[in-house]
Amino acid sequence: MVEGVPSLSGAQPAARRRAIRLAWPPWLRPVGRLARRALSEPLTHFLIAGFVIFAAGAIYQRQTSEYRIVVTPQHVAQIASNYALQFGKQPDPKTLEELVQRDIDDEILFRDGMAMKLDQDDEIVRHRVMEKTQFLIQDLNPPAEPTDAQLQAYYQTHASAYISPPQASFTHIYFSADSGGDAAAQGRALAVLHALPAGVTRAPDKGDTFPDLYDFSSYEPEQVERLFGHTPFAQAVFTAPVGHWSGPFRSGYGWHLIYVASRQTPALPPLASVRDRVRGDYLQDASDATNKAAFAALAKHFTVVRADLGQAS
Repeated sequence: MVEGVPSLSGAQPAARRRAIRLAWPPWLRPVGRLARRALSEPLTHFLIAGFVIFAAGAIYQRQTSEYRIVVTPQHVAQIASNYALQFGKQPDPKTLEELVQRDIDDEILFRDGMAMKLDQDDEIVRHRVMEKTQFLIQDLNPPAEPTDAQLQAYYQTHASAYISPPQASFTHIYFSADSGGDAAAQGRALAVLHALPAGVTRAPDKGDTFPDLYDFSSYEPEQVERLFGHTPFAQAVFTAPVGHWSGPFRSGYGWHLIYVASRQTPALPPLASVRDRVRGDYLQDASDATNKAAFAALAKHFTVVRADLGQAS
């Protein structure tokens, strides 16, 4: 009990508070009155509430800040799994700890770089983000397996893509321009052409040694041009008369006489023989259409201002 103050054990709350104030030193009583008055003001209540919100926000920020790195057991397990996929075994505790520390170091560098906005105007980062975004929006709804009727309709609409190219089977006699010059090689070829007996369908020994094949079976124009270039000889394979020697025709190697044994004209194969190819093309086109629609829906959320074309921003 404070000396000079009556017992408060049975006093009412108001009387008790008054007795306590009377016990304060005289110089402290004005401070108490100011404190009571301040606490009764709405502004004080507002300031206290603001301080509480600020403190809570600071605590939340510390817990969710980009400078707060949380290493979860799941992430450590993923690091160990990646190591096992690469080296074929799980890392020992020491190696795993080194991997985790390295991952933390990488995360520190990454977050600090993001805080400094080093990702901006970086073409490599931009391209990688584009790829990941495209991956997320594509192929969300894979196309359904086509019916026979759908495949037939698609095949008829895109028939030109399935026409088989012409093919030719042929042999040739080669004359090199390295010995005696180009005109001499052409002259030798003409002399051999006029001297070839009827019924001869193959005579490589009548010319010079050729560095590649003499006989070609069912070659397409692309294959012939790959070997002989886009030359008169390559064209003659598909224009010269069948069953006769003709020439001479120039190639990148020199001069040739050619005997075309057979030639198949372009033809549209039956659907059954190219069904797998048609199905793959159908599904790819359907998937492309779905992805295009998904991107169009995404693009609707953006406004594009062509300031380079004079549009107002």
